[in-house]
Amino acid sequence: MKLQVAMDLLTTADALELAGKVAEYVDIIELGTPLIKAAGLTAVTAVKQAHPDKIVFADMKTMDAGELEADIAFKAGADLVSVLGSADDSTIAGAVKAARAHNKGIVVDLIGVPDKVTRAKEARALGAKFVEFHAGLDEQAQPGFDLDGLLSAGEEARVPFSVAGGVNLSTIEAVQRAGAEVAVAGGAIYGAADPALAAKELRAAIA
Repeated sequence: MKLQVAMDLLTTADALELAGKVAEYVDIIELGTPLIKAAGLTAVTAVKQAHPDKIVFADMKTMDAGELEADIAFKAGADLVSVLGSADDSTIAGAVKAARAHNKGIVVDLIGVPDKVTRAKEARALGAKFVEFHAGLDEQAQPGFDLDGLLSAGEEARVPFSVAGGVNLSTIEAVQRAGAEVAVAGGAIYGAADPALAAKELRAAIA
């Protein structure tokens, strides 16, 4: 199972600083949507140039103009780009077309999608490299939230998937047991007093 750090920071300088601390322990460096909106896709270019050996994920959360937006992100240096699962099939297909042209990949993010299992299968059929079972920060903040729903949906869908939303040292084993290809840790790393140590411990917990 790969480890992905989600950097929900707001400046390129902060992203580069964090990436520099944790890169040796992670496989995928994700530039979160707030970072891309605040700093632009030049942040993607900067992180890819600093860490050319890492998979760089531009969390665009594209909802329309899939081919165009994916193409822009791939040209900026992204290896993976996200499209929302609630987008039209044609938007996902367009993004996949751009990915194939660049020999890169599309991740379909199921945040806010009610029937995640069905949409995961559809997204995979449309050419998604993998599907992200994702609970956003707002959803995680609601009383009673836990990862179990995401993990069981991932297991049921039987497609390559990642899990994002509440992945930390206490849940990483369950994520791996569910069969996820990628565990996405955001706040558990960037919110830690020592991000490098947090990333190292998560890496060590992956059997």
